[in-house]
This record gives sequence, structure tokens and C-alpha cells, in this order.
Amino acid sequence: MDEEILNLLAALVALKSVSGTAGEKQIEDFVLAQLQALPYFTAHPELCGTVTLPGDAVGRRVIFALVRGHSPATVLLLNHHDVVDTAVYGAAEPWACDVQRAARHVAELDISGEARQDLESGAWLFGRGACDMKGGLAVQLAVLKKYAQNPEQGSLLFVSVPDEEAFSAGMRGALPFLQQLREQYQLDYKLLVNCEPNRREGDKQVVSCGSVGKLLPVVLVQGQAVQIGSYAQGVNPVAVLAQLVAATEGDPEFVETWQGERTVPPVWYFMRDLKDGYDYSLPAQAAGYCNVLTFTRPAAQVLDYFVNLARLAVRTALARQQQLAAMAGTVAVQEMPVLTYAELRERAREKDGYAAFAARLQQDLAAQLQTRELDYPRATLAAIRATLTFCKLNSPLVVVGFAPPYYPALNSEDLESKEYAGLQQLIASLLPVQFEHYFLGVSDCSYCGLTGGAGGAAYTENTPLWGSLYSFDWQALGRLQIPFFLLGPWGKDLHQATERVHIHSLTVILPAVLQQVLRQAWA
Repeated sequence: MDEEILNLLAALVALKSVSGTAGEKQIEDFVLAQLQALPYFTAHPELCGTVTLPGDAVGRRVIFALVRGHSPATVLLLNHHDVVDTAVYGAAEPWACDVQRAARHVAELDISGEARQDLESGAWLFGRGACDMKGGLAVQLAVLKKYAQNPEQGSLLFVSVPDEEAFSAGMRGALPFLQQLREQYQLDYKLLVNCEPNRREGDKQVVSCGSVGKLLPVVLVQGQAVQIGSYAQGVNPVAVLAQLVAATEGDPEFVETWQGERTVPPVWYFMRDLKDGYDYSLPAQAAGYCNVLTFTRPAAQVLDYFVNLARLAVRTALARQQQLAAMAGTVAVQEMPVLTYAELRERAREKDGYAAFAARLQQDLAAQLQTRELDYPRATLAAIRATLTFCKLNSPLVVVGFAPPYYPALNSEDLESKEYAGLQQLIASLLPVQFEHYFLGVSDCSYCGLTGGAGGAAYTENTPLWGSLYSFDWQALGRLQIPFFLLGPWGKDLHQATERVHIHSLTVILPAVLQQVLRQAWA
């Protein structure tokens, strides 16, 4: 099997399946052809195929293959076939997707001592996706092929999704189908294994039992645009937003802890004024969005955190303006309300013509998302700005809401599974392992089920794009409730030019462990 895995990996890496590009369709064709060529699926063609993502600009698909065993007990093998882009490789970029030559050219870059040592050892494979996560995909394909030759115990469901590296459109789109498949064939989903690469702590491989939650709060600040010579009479939205960013960026008080594990603090991805060009006046608006990871913290609490600190930023900014105005003998801005998006939308709904406005806005944003002129966060800002214009609100204010994507936090240990603890014990007996409650890298495993703190009205009502522009099936998600492991090969430097996977871990250890886990999960 080791040679087969290496050959599959080389072929998969050679297909440059950068998220959101036509390369994803090419790799989908390759994986599907690998599956359809198996005698099992020649005999059972209905058990292998694709699910096209509705409205997807690239026409991407979820690939599935179900090998039915002698019992309803089913294990899902989940992977993603997209990768991040290769620009970080610099001069080595032409060879980034060639596992035979990538290392040689990466060696010419300015890389860390650890990476160079691994490269010279010959024990690692380099190349975009070799680690994240075409290595895991190759192993899952090889394991499925072997089981399809002689299915005995339970059923094995292979699911390969696009878009994991961006907005998880693949996994979100797969939710109703997974529920439909379960009902159609009366499957009992016992376990899901996502073979994302694992890191090591010392000599122990870190296997994740849960996946962190992710929210993307978005803030739009509307100031008072004046000629800079009249500064005291205006409000610079950049200054207000800067105050908010300074108060929240890396805030240790908003780090969440759970049984010794910690989230990373809030991290701002984007912050800028929304002024086009240059003139001698204050910008009218500024905006930003911020990454927030969660374990159990609900969306409502995250929203309150940003609203309250936005109010503090406003008070600080207005107090300074009033001081300057007093010195200049003029009058400063007195009020600058902080609204949630839900509150702004309620104001809009009270105005004549709202239904037509909302339909037109949705149509325009859908077109721009389809052509990739906008992504979800920028489309969210566009929706807020358009709503302010519709409401004829041009006075100073702040709007706080959410932009997609949203990942619910999920820990398998919170789900009702009699077998899960036994599977943990099995894995611990097969390799030196350290289990962690939550994977901090964000993964599609967030969509394996729902627990009490997830979602709710605080998120859906404050997300301008929620509905036809961005959504997932809450009911299907709540019915899945599949415990999972993030259990893959040993890998390092994901998304970097030195991305690499350990060959022995990939070709020997992971397949052996995975097959043992399957047997026990089916038992």
C-alpha cells in the first residue's frame, strides 16, 4: 500500500487545485475516475458520484463513494481536495506541485534550520498540498480501495470536499446529502475521520477530538467628513476604528480556556478607510473585520464584546473632539450611536420600499459574489453601506455585525457516543499520542454536529448575507452528531513553502492505525 499511496500523492499534488479555481474541478475528475474504476463501483455505480454545489461559480462538486458492509455501522473518511496558492514559494513556485523536484528547489530558498535538516534527511516529502491535505486524501483513497475488494464488517463512506481553505462551501453543501444518504441506506454514522495533518509535541502525535469555532465580527464606522482645517467639528472614522482595534487585537482577556487549552485572541484581518482617492478631507467611513475563535462562547457574547468596546472607542473619540472644539471655540459632534446590524435592518424595514431594496441588493451581491468581484466579508460591508444609504443615515455611527464564514465549535466528547472513549484508547495503544479537545486550525469537522452554544439568532440576525447568499442547513447539522478525530500524517509548515509530510507516518503508520480504528468502530 505504501507505494500506492506515494504514487497517488504525486498525482494529486501535480494537480494545482487552488481553492476557488478550475483546478479544483480537475482534481475532482481525477479522484472520481480513481473511484469509478474500482470493480465494486462498476457493479454498484449508484454508490459513487458527485454532488454539485448549487450556484457555485466554478461548478465544484463533493465526491462520495460508499462501500456497504454487512451492518449499518458506518465510518466516514472526510478530506478536502483544495489547497492554498503557491505564491509563497517565490523562485521555487514552478516546482511547488512536483513532489519529486520541490525539495531540490525549496532548498535554494531562505528556509529555517529545522526545515533544511528535514529536507536533507530524505524522510519528508515537500510540495503544495503534500501535507495539507493530499497526503491524507491519498491514504483514504488507498484504504477505501483495499476495503472495496472485500467488504465485510460495516460500511465505509468516502467524502472529498472543495473549498475547505476558504469558506467550506463543500462541507456546508454536503450536509443535506449526508443526511439523505443516511436515511436512504439506513446507515448508522459511528465515526468520522478527517486525515488532516497532525503536529507533534515532543515525540507524541497530537490528535484532535474537537474543532474550534470561528466568528468574523465586522465593524463599519461612519464619521463626520469635514475639510481637515475644520477637524474639531468632524469625526475621523479611522481614529474610532483604530481605538477599537487597539482595544481588541490580541486581547488576553478575551482568550477562552477549556481544560488547559486556550484559543488565540482576536486578530484583525482587515482595517482601512473606505475613501476612494485623495483629497483634503476626513474619510466618511472606515471598516474592518476580525477573527474570533471560540470553544463555548456564543455569538451573542462575541457581539456584545465588540459593541461595548465600540461604545468605549466612541466615547474616547468624542471626548477628544469636544476638547478640541472648546479650544477652537466651535461645536463638536455630540452623539455617535453604536448599532448592531439587526438594529440597522429594523430601521430599514420601517421605510417604504424596503422589500424592493433588499431584493435588488441581494441580486447585486449575488452577481458580484458569483464573479468573485467580492468575497463574503467585503460583500457584508457593501450590504451595510447600502443599508445606511437606503435609510439616509449619514450622521456619525458605528454598525457591528458578522461576516461569513461561521464555524461552530464542536467537541466529540460532548456528543453521545458509547464507543468514542474506547477508540481513543485504541489509538493510544497504536502510537504515542496526545489528545487535544479542540483543533485550533479551523476545520470542516465543525459541521459534524451541533451543541448548545452554537449559532442562534444572534448570529443569523446580525449577518447581512445570511439566507440565500450564505447559509447551511442547521437542521441537517443538528441531526448528524457524528463524533470525529482529526487523525492524519505527521506534517509541518502548512501553507508555507516548506510544507512537508513525513513519509513513514504517511505510508506506514497512518494506514495501519486507520484500518484498526475502522475495525473497532464497526464492531
